Amino acid sequence: MGEASERKPPAVRVFLETYGCTLNQAESDIMAGILKSGGHTLCEKEEDAEILIINTCTVKGATENKIIARIKKLVAEGKPIVLAGCLSADEKRLRSFAPTAPIVKTMSISRIADAIEDAIDGQATVFSDYERKDRLPRIFTAPILRVPINDGCVGHCNYCQTKIARPYLRSYSMKTVSGWISEGISNGAKEIQLASQDLGAYGLDIRSDLIKLLDTIQGDDSEMRLRAVSASGSGDFFIRLGMINPDHAKRMLPDIARHLKSPNMYRFIHIPLQSGSEKVCKDMERSHSVADFVAIVKRLRDETPDLTIATDIIVGYPTEREEDYQMTLDLMRSLKLDVVNVSKFSPRPGTKAKSMEQLDNGTIKRRSSELVPIVREVSAEKNRELIGRTFKALVTEKDRDFKGRTMSYKTVVIRDFDGRLGDIVDVRIIGAAYWGLFGEII
Repeated sequence: MGEASERKPPAVRVFLETYGCTLNQAESDIMAGILKSGGHTLCEKEEDAEILIINTCTVKGATENKIIARIKKLVAEGKPIVLAGCLSADEKRLRSFAPTAPIVKTMSISRIADAIEDAIDGQATVFSDYERKDRLPRIFTAPILRVPINDGCVGHCNYCQTKIARPYLRSYSMKTVSGWISEGISNGAKEIQLASQDLGAYGLDIRSDLIKLLDTIQGDDSEMRLRAVSASGSGDFFIRLGMINPDHAKRMLPDIARHLKSPNMYRFIHIPLQSGSEKVCKDMERSHSVADFVAIVKRLRDETPDLTIATDIIVGYPTEREEDYQMTLDLMRSLKLDVVNVSKFSPRPGTKAKSMEQLDNGTIKRRSSELVPIVREVSAEKNRELIGRTFKALVTEKDRDFKGRTMSYKTVVIRDFDGRLGDIVDVRIIGAAYWGLFGEII
């Protein structure tokens, strides 16, 4: 464990590389704020940096393999690195690849500057002391701002290593969250992504809940709205919900449906199912049934017909029989969800599922190869139905073309746009793919 100190590391040039979910990205924004406040320089290019921070992810085996390959390459090149994020849960494995790299566990990101000094000195420190993150500096990005509202969850899924990396539920106060959003809007943020391991667990440890937080943010006299009017004259900002597990969505369903109809909410929700088989959900120790999920989808669609619903499916869980897999396949065909993220099961170190007898890789690969084209064609079909229609879109990204999000959180590539990030424009949809839309400015 790293010991707290008053030392001030020498200013260095740092490249911060982030993998994984919105919560991980939000925590990188906090680490960046700590480093900038300490006089360090954040580099946009790896080659300009003296030290690299790798903020890791452990949800999928494929992602972990990519990160490990990256770490091995940097170690072979002799570059000083600091390892942070959820892979810190498997400290022994990280040590086998990077024996001298400081490791910053998820509860200790306040120590990131100390880790940089140790990386310079070649000290393989492990920072694992718990400190609250509410009062730490952060950077405020625009037009997208990622706002963490809680760390950890209350689930006990048998396959999840993230639960090991983030074992305790710690919710930030509504005052803290509101303050971050207000400051972000003052700095030009238009899309506010609420980030969490499970948004539905928010507040269970502080006698609050997600609905009370949304009521505060959405209030007509909220500080956020007043700041938005002051910053842009329009008051336009849009809240995107992160992942909400079905048991929490069921508990808060009427109020979630109410908020999703608000003009300041993206009509989007991410509810992970993981399997269409009741047996497999029970084996996974999921805190919901398949019937719960189906009822939630029906209720939300009835209330908000243009709602985009995303889910996650794991194929090849150790107890998934062929008939269980067929149930998942049939359910995805019948529900016709907008976004389905399919993952091949990979046993995560330290989890109960790791100790089970595994299915052979050929079976897992076949099931994934069958399911992915089916759900992608459903997504493409739903998107093709939008061709010819006109939508408002918030412009959020610039690659070769500008990209934006419709109010149903559909990605739209905007051709021949000469505006800027953060603009709200009217687009006519002229094409579609499974991942999104193509539009032209009206």
